[in-house]
Amino acid sequence: MTSNTFSKKNHDFANTMSNHLNLNIGNLYLTLRPDEKINQLTAEQRELIGEFSLSIIRDALKEFSDLHPLNALKMMEETGA
Repeated sequence: MTSNTFSKKNHDFANTMSNHLNLNIGNLYLTLRPDEKINQLTAEQRELIGEFSLSIIRDALKEFSDLHPLNALKMMEETGA
């Protein structure tokens, strides 16, 4: 059996800070420009998606700041675009 070296107070604090950091990371993603989001894709992902689809995704990212490029691609594939 392992012993827990953190007190409940320390554990709660760590969880709170983790949640706070995750929220900040999410907020930072919302501030990225569409081109910055696309640049975060690997070269292989960008090549697989193709320039035409990337241009459509770039326009969608301008309108929906919380959209991820791969989620946009998935939605395009589901709708047959």
